[in-house]
Amino acid sequence: MPHKQHPRHHLTPANRSAAARVQASLLAPTAEQTGTTRRFVWNFLASLSAMALSVYSPTLPSDVRADEWKPTPREPEQDHDPFEKRTDQRTDWHPDWKGDVARSPIPLFQVAANEEMQGGAKQRFDIPAGELEEALISFSKHTDIQSVYPADLVRDRRTQGVQGDYTPEEALKGLLAGTGLQFLFSNPGTVTLQPADQQGAMGQDNLSGEPPSKPIKVPEIVVKDVRDRPTWTTPVDGYKADHASTVTRSTMSIDETPTSIGVVTRDVIRDTFARTQPDAFEAVSGVSRSNSRQGRAESFAIRGFEINDNFNGMKANGLPTDGVFAPDWGIVERYEVVKGPTSIVGGAANPGGIINRITKTPQRSNFTTVEANIGSYDLYRGMIDANGVMPNHEDIRGRLVFAVEEGGNFIDHTPVRQYTVAPSVEFDLFKGAGKLLLVGTYQHFDGASYPGWPLASDGTMLNVPRTRNFGGGAPNGARTTYTGYNGELHYDHKFIHDIKLSVKGKYSNSELSDKNIYSYTFGGIPPSGNSYVNAGLRQTRFDTYAGELTLSKEFAFLGQTHELLAGADHRDMSMNFLLGYSYLPSNNAPILDNVFNPANIFPALPDSLLVAASQPYRINLKQTGAFGQLIVRPFERLTLVAAGRYDSADSSRLDKPTGLLTEQTKSAWTGRFGATFKVTSWMNIYGGIQQSFRPQPFGNTRGGQLLDPETGINYEIGAKWNFLNERLRISTALFRTYRRNVSVQDPTDFRFVIAVGEQRHQGVEFDINGQPIPGLNLNANVTYLDAEITEDTRAGFVGSYPVRVPQDYFGRVFATYQLQSGPLKGFGFGGGVYFQGGYDLTLPNQIGTNNYQRVDAVVFYRGDERYEVSVNIRNVLNETYIESPGNLNAYNGFGAPISAFGTVRVYF
Repeated sequence: MPHKQHPRHHLTPANRSAAARVQASLLAPTAEQTGTTRRFVWNFLASLSAMALSVYSPTLPSDVRADEWKPTPREPEQDHDPFEKRTDQRTDWHPDWKGDVARSPIPLFQVAANEEMQGGAKQRFDIPAGELEEALISFSKHTDIQSVYPADLVRDRRTQGVQGDYTPEEALKGLLAGTGLQFLFSNPGTVTLQPADQQGAMGQDNLSGEPPSKPIKVPEIVVKDVRDRPTWTTPVDGYKADHASTVTRSTMSIDETPTSIGVVTRDVIRDTFARTQPDAFEAVSGVSRSNSRQGRAESFAIRGFEINDNFNGMKANGLPTDGVFAPDWGIVERYEVVKGPTSIVGGAANPGGIINRITKTPQRSNFTTVEANIGSYDLYRGMIDANGVMPNHEDIRGRLVFAVEEGGNFIDHTPVRQYTVAPSVEFDLFKGAGKLLLVGTYQHFDGASYPGWPLASDGTMLNVPRTRNFGGGAPNGARTTYTGYNGELHYDHKFIHDIKLSVKGKYSNSELSDKNIYSYTFGGIPPSGNSYVNAGLRQTRFDTYAGELTLSKEFAFLGQTHELLAGADHRDMSMNFLLGYSYLPSNNAPILDNVFNPANIFPALPDSLLVAASQPYRINLKQTGAFGQLIVRPFERLTLVAAGRYDSADSSRLDKPTGLLTEQTKSAWTGRFGATFKVTSWMNIYGGIQQSFRPQPFGNTRGGQLLDPETGINYEIGAKWNFLNERLRISTALFRTYRRNVSVQDPTDFRFVIAVGEQRHQGVEFDINGQPIPGLNLNANVTYLDAEITEDTRAGFVGSYPVRVPQDYFGRVFATYQLQSGPLKGFGFGGGVYFQGGYDLTLPNQIGTNNYQRVDAVVFYRGDERYEVSVNIRNVLNETYIESPGNLNAYNGFGAPISAFGTVRVYF
């Protein structure tokens, strides 16, 4: 595989001398440097500084002549040609190509190219109408013929596209028709564009394909930092993603990575109107809903393992985040789902996997999107997404997303008033070698939530209106308020010799106060319908500090490219929590109300009384990890991945009323090994083994101790196919995961916890994503899950199915089709079915929820680049089902009745 040529750097003798002086001075012993750890850190920093000075100079040349640069394939940030052909699993990418060209006060030249040339035989072209610049890039990637032109020449020009069987010259002539441009060949694999009124060009008539007798000299091209792969900030168009680099910390494509990865793209979120995270996760196999009695915490499970303890299982832009409240979906770019134990990337993590929520960040073009939504249950929502590049300083970019939401909750008396602000700014530093990104988020919610219902005493779903709020909701004092702040810093630097540095850090704060009025009835609701009325107050404050440093290097050996990665991370997460609850009107004289005909006459107690009834505590987790990963390609078709991690975790729990402090320090080695084999150009098979480690600071035993950490191990094999010129990916995985030392409530006293033996989850996953034919987008998945408690200290539980774990099959099929021609061109329609096998809610297994299917539909118009209109209908058949599983006594949430939502987006 050919390698790109890098710009020459000035490694001057003076620079090397300076590096030597710095290293010598830093390594000089001092009186204070007596400890082994301090000497190690000091020497490491000295060596790193010397290395940086010896390989990087601030006097790097600002340009490289065209004959010193070997071009690589490029494509625009958005709306790329979905039918390009990519053959190498390590280089199928969607780069942010506009950042690859140096910014300069003089006109520059853009290059669209591939590395090899083809002949002039007829080929099939399907390049849509649109921006000429993007069409030329698609043409170049399809034909391997370079197009060279000044940047200003094609700006704001449009093409009618070309469809059909043509020679490359005929296709290029069609693309340029009506644009006022013409082309000429400087050699058989390169064409130069210029205005049609200039002399000496081949124009629109000379289609011989032969180069002119006197070659035309191509002007000097200024090139800067040719990117070889996308970054995590690069947008993904369509339903199919090729990389998930943030979570895996790897340059490998999804096809080459020896584990199961799913990506929920922004187009899937848009087409399915996924307002919540569980709605979005329906697009990926293995991810299911969990209990969401805490309102917009939006709990979920991966392969049956619940992600609901706030410290594990969820990341935001690659950094730890709490699960107190989900953000507005308008700031989300996509979700990356890495399944199986992921300690190498997540530290203390659930054995089911980890999800990384990627938010919108600055791009290299100016645009503004205004969106308005209106729908059932008085939903009114608006969003502005504005991106700008600073004039005359294109190395500075900014983006601001502002969203406001009112209503939309189908439960009576649960108002929603929310707004979110998400600014971000990005800087190119050191002439493009470094990139600094600052991300901020502020979110405020003021409304109410409802935790759900008990089941009937026989375990069946209550026959009550899904919209009913037992207890009266907001008019009787139910209230939910949330305020969240988040600030992130990301810095990436590329040294020569393919050495890359990544540094990131964050601080976030979340404060939630949630008061509810609800039914909690032991044994379920009796046939009479009489139930005790309860009031509960939950107050939570989360503070998160987190940081990470990673160094990686690619190197060539025996004709193949390999990669070495090492790094360290740290997080300090604390949670202050209280939960107070009481019968209404008071604990001394509880009164029944009837769930079938509620009076709703009992106002909630004042906060002070509920706080007095609580037992507040503070939990803290400080975790430091060091990790390494080696990717080796012994030969072209085989990729081996070996990774290891060492974690040290300090956990503590402070019971505030008593002052009792329980502390624990635990450490562990975890690792993973995997292999991917490229059977054919369109098929990869893989296998691997991964381990997980998770501290458990959320409860004390009756002896006043914290439980030992939970551990997990996963065995997995799978395959990934790419069909139809890589427009469609089909992937499957067969897995078996063991989870050990599981924490559960003490059966003799629910205030404490105990550790029980082992759970085994195994199953098969199947996913399809992509565009099989023009206009048709497909997202489909199905999971078969079999879970069992294999060891337990509680009598009669061995062999049971774990609670709130989906049974048998669950998944979704969803597709949209947009008409490509005719008078209705631009109109589209689609829909899908989500199916769920139900949950067991008790141990031993006696009571569970029913299986269900939900049908959704969408119609839209996207025939004008300035705006689009869509209408989504959810639960078309108005099925009644339990969507959020709780237990027999409480917390079972209905799915929404039939709902319709309209959207208008305007693009500037």
